[in-house]
Amino acid sequence: MSNAPMSKEELKQAKKDAKNLLKKPFYKKWWFWLIIVIVFIAIGSGGEDTPVTNDKAETPKTETADKKEPAKKEEPKVASIGEVVTVGDVEFTVNGTSTAKNVGGQFGSNAQGTYLLVDVTVTNKGNEAITTDSSFFKLKVGEKTYEADSTASMHTDMELKFFLQQVNPDLSNAGTVVFDVTDEVIANPDLMLQVQTGFFGTETGLIKIAK
Repeated sequence: MSNAPMSKEELKQAKKDAKNLLKKPFYKKWWFWLIIVIVFIAIGSGGEDTPVTNDKAETPKTETADKKEPAKKEEPKVASIGEVVTVGDVEFTVNGTSTAKNVGGQFGSNAQGTYLLVDVTVTNKGNEAITTDSSFFKLKVGEKTYEADSTASMHTDMELKFFLQQVNPDLSNAGTVVFDVTDEVIANPDLMLQVQTGFFGTETGLIKIAK
């Protein structure tokens, strides 16, 4: 190979060729199109984003089959006249019933309807004294409730057996509770006497007193 220095004309031509090579548009260069092809391949192979799923996602909670059902309320035992009904530590017995238009005579009470007199015995089977009062007794006919007439009860029972009377353990208290009601109530075949222990009536029992 000749190491002879280039002539001025050859040097000038070489610079001109190099300058023309540098001025060649970049899109006419092979490496530009190679980059374009690589970019399109990358875009095409990327695909759509796949949503990430959580295999541990919680499933809706359902009620278990072994869930305890609410306890069914037991129907209270219904006694009859002459039978004992026990409420807590107290025994109640209705000995009989009668009717009247007046109790206590001239200075007593007159009924607005008809007095129903209920003869009741209360026995304390507990370990402490209890209080008995006419307000612990109510008449029941269906959904209707009738309160005792405390004034008529006092006129009927001058010893006030059912006026805040205390009864010690193993003792009994017998007296009469009076209700002022209509003859239709007295004749109703579903007539009940509701008895309870205490002023708040947390425990109750039923005695059928219809004739």
